[in-house]
Amino acid sequence: MENNKFFSKVQLLQFLAAFFFTALGIITAYYTTIAGIKIDLSRKAESAVVNQLDKRLSKIEVLLNQKFLTKEEFHRFSRDLQNRLNRIEFQLSQMDRD
Repeated sequence: MENNKFFSKVQLLQFLAAFFFTALGIITAYYTTIAGIKIDLSRKAESAVVNQLDKRLSKIEVLLNQKFLTKEEFHRFSRDLQNRLNRIEFQLSQMDRD
């Protein structure tokens, strides 16, 4: 009878050890899988962000090429703006005199 108790304790310890290592393996596999998924998602997100930025930069380049002023246009705009400001200043000075 005592032999059976000893034998059952050994079996119980073997079962507990096997259960512990099996559970450890499952937990390790779970966290490895989750880490792999996170890495894949971050790569995809990074790729999407880079593509979005690339598209935005391309749009900005197109707008700059389409709407960028030449030197002559800039000088004309500057002269027009200066003339308008001079007229406003003149009108304000006239209002002060009256």
